[in-house]
Amino acid sequence: MYGMIADPQAALAIFAKAVVELLLDEDLAYADPAERALVGRLAVLLEGKFPGWSISIEWNRRENVVKRLRYGLTDEELEREGAIVPDLLIHRVGKRENLLVVEVKKSSNGDYEGDIWKLEGMTEQAGSYGYAAGLHLVIDMKAGHVERGDVYVDAQIDAGLTTWLRDQLP
Repeated sequence: MYGMIADPQAALAIFAKAVVELLLDEDLAYADPAERALVGRLAVLLEGKFPGWSISIEWNRRENVVKRLRYGLTDEELEREGAIVPDLLIHRVGKRENLLVVEVKKSSNGDYEGDIWKLEGMTEQAGSYGYAAGLHLVIDMKAGHVERGDVYVDAQIDAGLTTWLRDQLP
């Protein structure tokens, strides 16, 4: 299913190298731009690294409708259901071949609840999207390090992949 990328860890290894390169960018460290700029730069750094896969930022469509998520909601909570716009996706458009979903936050923004809900729902294998892995990445550009790099597999943090990934990042 994953073609050249054999498993989520292989995809995360490629992604980790792009994050390291991002954190070494002195202009970005100086300017400390908004999350969107960081995600856009990551997408550029990933170009050509995932042959046969699309790298998409703020992708809000699933076929011809707005991407939605109803993960883990009771009837009383359905008002939380809504349109979702993941920060970065590595996927095959028009197919249920979804490799990596990434939510990026700057360390100055501590509001993680929505991102975590999205990653759990989008990585749930029995769910609508079934991403092989999800990554919650919290970056401190000025300090040049990752404060948080949690990996989600099948709707929960994968302790082994999370520990492995954190060892790859500054």
